[in-house]
Amino acid sequence: ELGLKMSIFSPEHGSLEFHQTNFVKMAVGKPYWGFGSVNENDIIRYTEWANERIYLTSAENGEFPTWEWIFEKFKEQVFTFGVNIFVIEAFNKLGFKSERKDHLRNINEVLTKLTMFAQMHNVTVFLIAHPTKMKKDPNTQEYDVPTLYDVSGSADFRNQTHDGYCIYRKFETIDNDGYTRFVNLKTKFPFQGVIGGSIDIEY
Repeated sequence: ELGLKMSIFSPEHGSLEFHQTNFVKMAVGKPYWGFGSVNENDIIRYTEWANERIYLTSAENGEFPTWEWIFEKFKEQVFTFGVNIFVIEAFNKLGFKSERKDHLRNINEVLTKLTMFAQMHNVTVFLIAHPTKMKKDPNTQEYDVPTLYDVSGSADFRNQTHDGYCIYRKFETIDNDGYTRFVNLKTKFPFQGVIGGSIDIEY
């Protein structure tokens, strides 16, 4: 039993081969290049583990990735490979087949279909969406932590999602160490966490 299987659509990371280098270094705990980097045995060990667990989804043969296209790909992966976790990075990297000018309605329909897809197939869908340009505090020179309402395009990212989180990066400066803050913006059920709760982690 292989358990969890993940499909990742992430055109922002260039070629699939290059994207794999990120997974290798995270799985092994070593950099991919430079001092103390992964060796051939590390790569073989990762490849054997990931072979039927991680699927990288990409457009082929000159296809233009649309939401209709990604739903068909994901459906095929559910029934053919038993994939049960899907990652879309990021929302704006998929086009709309419809020529309708009502962009907000397009977003609403996609978010509804994602929710229905997850429920119908008993899978988890992680949708990465970037916020609009955030305001900077004039005193601290730090940007505000985005909320789901700050995602570019529609308030439906807050209204429709079952669970929403923010990954907020504070970069290292001369005066302060950097950190990554994980913020719970919305959870559908109380046992999933406390809305507004956060934790700072080093990565």
